[in-house]
Amino acid sequence: MKKFKSLLIVIAATLLLCGNTMMVCAEENSNTNNIYGSPSDEYASDEWKNQIRGELNRYYSDLKMLYKMTDEKLKRMDKIYNSAMSYMQNAALTMTELTAYEAEVEGYLEEIAKENTTGTEKFLMLSNEVPILDTKYGEQTFVVLSLINLGKTDITDVVVTPTVSNDRTKWPFDINQAYDAQCIQIIQAADNTEDAYNRRMDIGWYFNVRQDVLTGCYPLTFHATYYQNGALVETDITTYINVKGAKPNETLIKDENKQNSNPRIIVTGYRTEPETVYAGSIFNLTVSVKNTSQQTTVKNVLFNMEATVEGKDADATYAAFLPTSGSSSVYTEQIAPGQTYEMSIEMEAKSDLSQKPYVLTVNMKYDTDEQINLSDTAKVSVPIKQEAKIDTGTAEIVPESIAVGEQSNVMFSVFNTGKTTLYNVKVTYESETVESGITYLGNIAPGATGNVDSMVTGILPDAGEGIVKAVVTYEDESGNESRIEKNLNLYVYEMVMDDPSMMEDLPMEVEEPENKGIPVVAIIGILVVLIIVIVVIVILMKKRKAKKHKEDMDLLDEDDV
Repeated sequence: MKKFKSLLIVIAATLLLCGNTMMVCAEENSNTNNIYGSPSDEYASDEWKNQIRGELNRYYSDLKMLYKMTDEKLKRMDKIYNSAMSYMQNAALTMTELTAYEAEVEGYLEEIAKENTTGTEKFLMLSNEVPILDTKYGEQTFVVLSLINLGKTDITDVVVTPTVSNDRTKWPFDINQAYDAQCIQIIQAADNTEDAYNRRMDIGWYFNVRQDVLTGCYPLTFHATYYQNGALVETDITTYINVKGAKPNETLIKDENKQNSNPRIIVTGYRTEPETVYAGSIFNLTVSVKNTSQQTTVKNVLFNMEATVEGKDADATYAAFLPTSGSSSVYTEQIAPGQTYEMSIEMEAKSDLSQKPYVLTVNMKYDTDEQINLSDTAKVSVPIKQEAKIDTGTAEIVPESIAVGEQSNVMFSVFNTGKTTLYNVKVTYESETVESGITYLGNIAPGATGNVDSMVTGILPDAGEGIVKAVVTYEDESGNESRIEKNLNLYVYEMVMDDPSMMEDLPMEVEEPENKGIPVVAIIGILVVLIIVIVVIVILMKKRKAKKHKEDMDLLDEDDV
């Protein structure tokens, strides 16, 4: 407890120091818009913060799967995790500071997770691909382990060694050699159980069955070590083998009243209908089980299926799957020796489940002629997917009407309203009237928004509808592509040009361009004025000439006197 209080003090001090420093730096760098590849001494963008926060989230999920957590541990770790996620989102940190802070928080979380625990075998498991072997005394048999990784990160440097014993009731094989350890370099993580089976790794050993072996079903234990997230993990893996001895009456069970070994019921496989199960959907689960005994019939067999319990609050926990009929039990009267029985039950997956595999425990109780209330337990893992949900905002088109050869700007938003990431989101336009490239938005996280900003060019006049179809495509985690369509109102028309040939059909009177001179009426008026002025001038000149002539005649008359 003191160690945890010290840890909180260190985190609080770090937050205060980093917060004051980063607020000053943030004002100086408010115009910086970094992307993932930005220099490490520049402030981290929101995209980079989201990526680092996502890595911390995945690491925390891995820890909760890898180690067995008590409620007290989860409360302590949730407090650190939630505080760190909020701080990384809101604080102004450089990329170097952000990644260093993430590593520091991961160290704190792992330290708490490892307290009083040695790990778990949840990551490394046997698949159901290899059936239970049947063999008998003196034979050589090949025992195969088909290993799968149900974790979210790779398992490396896997070393598996048989756990042998001189006791014939524990180890039915001769020990005539030192059995070598089998090594596997890596078992890759998978997105779902089916993918995990596809990536399984098989290893095996040849064993010689003892001549004095007892008849029965033997558990074979193998010790395994591997590395997960840099930590060494140790676990035991158990498979089974049916062995027939030279003396059938000498059985593995020492009880004098028993003629046969205890039968075992194992799960040999399962399937769902539909094959892909989405959160909130109803599906039919069929589980195949087998009576491994070759001699004993099991009777009054009762199967009860219990789904993983979700929810962090003890008062608000719930099962991941619930039967639609109200009962999670299936009953069959008997299963004959070596017979396979299939049981089906209709179940509903809770709508708020995360996209991951969920464990379903199959509890089995049964009787034989000699014993009652025998039991076995098996687990199956059902992968749940979240259905992708996408929506678009109102489109802004500027301008909404263009001529052939002109461009228009199309803008709208794409919203991820689901609980799973949309991958490789892109936008294209399907229309004979416009031409455009591809607008790539990348990945859109749950609750995030991508903004479309495209330029389209008119190439053919519209037939009259004025509709251009925007197509948004995206992929899920498995690479399956989906699409939605959005109709846009964008009209493309033909550019109208003057045709000189049409001027020949017009009357000649119309062929008076406005800019060729003064109108005819104005010219006539000007000419009238000029004529009047000329007449006046001529009249005045004649009067003046007549007056001068008279004066000259008067002077001549005076000279004559």
